Amino acid sequence: MNIIIFLILLVACENKASDKEEYNVENIEKTQIKKHIENNELTKSTEPLDTLINTHRFLAIGNVNAEIKIINQSDSLKYKDFKVVDFKDQILVVAKNLDENRFEIYERYNPNFTFEDFKVPVYNGTLVEPDFESYPWAKRFITRITDGCKNGINFAGKYTLIIWGCGSPCQGGAIVDRTNGKIYNGYFSTYGSEFRIDSKLIIFNPTLIDEETKLMSLHHIAKVRTEIWNGSEFIAL
Repeated sequence: MNIIIFLILLVACENKASDKEEYNVENIEKTQIKKHIENNELTKSTEPLDTLINTHRFLAIGNVNAEIKIINQSDSLKYKDFKVVDFKDQILVVAKNLDENRFEIYERYNPNFTFEDFKVPVYNGTLVEPDFESYPWAKRFITRITDGCKNGINFAGKYTLIIWGCGSPCQGGAIVDRTNGKIYNGYFSTYGSEFRIDSKLIIFNPTLIDEETKLMSLHHIAKVRTEIWNGSEFIAL
């Protein structure tokens, strides 16, 4: 159990676990099984792979003879004959007859909000240069912020979001209100972000989501975060 705890890398998810709700995406299943086989030499076996779980939240792929369930941790005593093969938060993944070398479980990216839900008008007045006295911390990045502001507004209607590397993988940044020059801190991502000029919404680490299938590995050092800018800080949704 300690080994499992050591290996997990959390990805945010809040929905109640269920292995009963069918999610009708046959083409996505086939695509992901194909990718799993192509990317994993251990899948070379005479026993075929199949979809073991397919719900609104999860997709699990493994050997066809396996039996697998996703349960709440509080229900673990009801499944004494099953082995815990993975877990996240208060959720356990338990299985019988599972070839763990040929098993993978994914979360689906099912956002509750879109950029359209947080649309804002775009400011078209005179752009104010960054005011470094408004936030002395920003003086360490005067050149980056000043150069970034030359590109104009790019976020949340009236802001310039400037991003720079702070390691690998790591990005930091600053947000400048172009109506008054005030500078804000608070941007941090591991694998970049997606944002728009006319929306307050921002998605951090979107590259963790497979563009074709909209699936994410259950565990990762980073997590996909959907947040909004409230005028002074990012707020999680």
